[in-house]
Order: sequence, then C-alpha cells, then structure tokens
Amino acid sequence: MPIDGDDEVAMTWMHSVDKTPWWEYYRAVGDELVLDCTELSLMGAGTPFEAPRTELDGDMVRLCGLDEHFEAVRWIHSHRVHHRIYVNGELLLPTRAIDHHVHAEMIVIGD
Repeated sequence: MPIDGDDEVAMTWMHSVDKTPWWEYYRAVGDELVLDCTELSLMGAGTPFEAPRTELDGDMVRLCGLDEHFEAVRWIHSHRVHHRIYVNGELLLPTRAIDHHVHAEMIVIGD
C-alpha cells in the first residue's frame, strides 16, 4: 500500500499472557519504519521504560518519542492474539488475512 512520511501505521495485538491490547505506531522514513509510540496497559519485560513523553489514557499508558528505527518489523502471525495493521486508522490487514503461525514482515519499499 502506498504510504508517505505523514501516514501513521499501527500494529496491534493482544498480549499472549495478560490478554491486554498492545499498540505500536510507526511512520515511514526513507526505507525504514520508525517506531514513535507504544500503547499498552501493563508494563513489564520488553516494554520501553525511558520514553521522552508518557501519557495516561484511562488504563492505557502511551509512551512516545521512542524514535526506534527498523528496516523491517517481523513477527509470527497469530490468530489467537489478533494481530492487525492499520494505516491512518483504517484497517489494512485483518487478523485472518494471513494464515496462523506464518512468519510475517512489514517493510518499506521505495519508488
């Protein structure tokens, strides 16, 4: 799907242990995906702890200004944790669009 640096790409899933939602918000910069914010309800192993900006929204914590660069975001797609991808709030990739337990990746492809 064509996107530019102003577009927000969000990936979400349910944490497999505590069953709470986890959101990650990316933007495309050159040929990389840059993680700007993570939104979650429980903090623990693997969560960023030194975000430049932290906001509370109900029971969710939003950690922003992370500026983490990735050439690809890779995961094992699971129907049990409901992986989904949104672009500017519009569902692009519903959970069932990819088979269960497939190795998946999200990348930026240049012009």
